[in-house]
Amino acid sequence: MKEIIKEIYAILLFSLFRILPLQNKVVFSSYWGKNCADNPKYISDKLLETNSKIKQVWIVRNKNNMLNPKIKTVKWGSIKMIYELSTAKVWVDNHTKPQWIKKRRNQLYIQTWHGGLGMKKIEADLGEKLEKKSQKQIMYNSKIADLFISNSTFLTNIYKRAFWYKGPILECGFPKNDIFFESEKNLQNIKDKVYKELKIPNNKKIVLYAPTYRKDEQINCYNIDYKKLIHTLKEKFKEEFICIVRLHPRMAEISNQLDIFCNDIIDGSKYNDMQELIIASNVFITDYSSGIFDFALMYKPAFIYASDIEQYKNERGLYFDLNVLPFSVSKNNEELEKNIKNFEYSVYKKKLINYFKLEDVGLKEKGQASDKIVKIIEKFMILGKKEFNSNGDECLK
Repeated sequence: MKEIIKEIYAILLFSLFRILPLQNKVVFSSYWGKNCADNPKYISDKLLETNSKIKQVWIVRNKNNMLNPKIKTVKWGSIKMIYELSTAKVWVDNHTKPQWIKKRRNQLYIQTWHGGLGMKKIEADLGEKLEKKSQKQIMYNSKIADLFISNSTFLTNIYKRAFWYKGPILECGFPKNDIFFESEKNLQNIKDKVYKELKIPNNKKIVLYAPTYRKDEQINCYNIDYKKLIHTLKEKFKEEFICIVRLHPRMAEISNQLDIFCNDIIDGSKYNDMQELIIASNVFITDYSSGIFDFALMYKPAFIYASDIEQYKNERGLYFDLNVLPFSVSKNNEELEKNIKNFEYSVYKKKLINYFKLEDVGLKEKGQASDKIVKIIEKFMILGKKEFNSNGDECLK
């Protein structure tokens, strides 16, 4: 009953603030205010770089020091949040909004989502496993969204099918992946930043272990033998390694329950920017996270470790057999050790190139996504028209 009263109160406030004029302002949100990262953060950075006159507001649950001091923050669920959303010309999210958040007809809502080429089934593709409340929220967001951002043919088809979305889709790549196309100097600066913040010795290479979340927040499936992994990588690549473990943002708060951390095994779950960790890392390991495809854009070694694959397929479901992917699949530590030892880079890179070219994959990453989206925002601020084809970008219906 308390939650229902809160929602009614919020809806009333949205109705009240509707009488106020819209401002040249963009309101950003990432993972329901849990962090300031992913696609919205990269659009925010590009907008600040190219047009500082457009006001930016971020919705957060806790104070975030990753944002530029010029950017205003408001707390998730607060009256200030409702005011900022009600009076901003543009919204940018990577998640679905609850139904009590009400959009005005002449506002622009850009939905970037957060996973591109993904293995695990999402939204309507879950079938009967999708809760009715979630279904209503997804359908509501697809109805009010004006533009979805896609990085591939694969994701575009998911939007149309699993999100019940019928509006424009911009296949321009993901803003967060533009960073991989930076100059060598900039990439090195990012790597140096990661090493400094996580206090990693310069003589160490990094293996990044980033498994996806489990609905019940179980961590027993994250059962890699970390010391054995580090030793195997040393033997294979003739380098000293440390391991960064980064849990999904939904599980970051319980990373300390792993009870594994030491000098050579570092908790990176609270590190704000996953893409920066990817740039700094030399090897990537996950189970079903789409992050492996982001990492593969840099053509660095990546491996799948899925100890609970049968259970996960039954509970969540996968889009395809993992064995058709360019990555080796391990169900236990012995198989992981074997796959690392047998890794051949030339074969792996060829598989990646061929996979990205597949018609039903259709990867669109070119390092220009943030620029294109910012141009759309700037034009909307001036003209107030939702015409996404006029600048030559490829929008699909």
